[in-house]
Amino acid sequence: MNTPQAFYQRLKQAREEHGMTQVDAAKHLKIARQTYLDLENGRTQPRLDTLLELSKMFNKSIMFFAGDRPSLDEFDTLELLAELQQRYVMLSANKTDAATAKPE
Repeated sequence: MNTPQAFYQRLKQAREEHGMTQVDAAKHLKIARQTYLDLENGRTQPRLDTLLELSKMFNKSIMFFAGDRPSLDEFDTLELLAELQQRYVMLSANKTDAATAKPE
């Protein structure tokens, strides 16, 4: 069961992944530092233009900030595993063929 994080938690996570300070993020978004702090502390929600800019800045989908996460509930796990094994075998065979090929 997915329990989505709140927007402000995802915002902080994205900022930290990019090694940015709160001041850096506020400057990039062209908003006041306090406004950014309010977003990251969950006191306010972003305007649409700010949300779009956050998405671009952190290379994350808007759905990431909304808390939606993909689920594997719809997949047949054994079918998925079989497909991954098949792909692995094919890749391994291609690497072996390339390594043993003689130059012309």
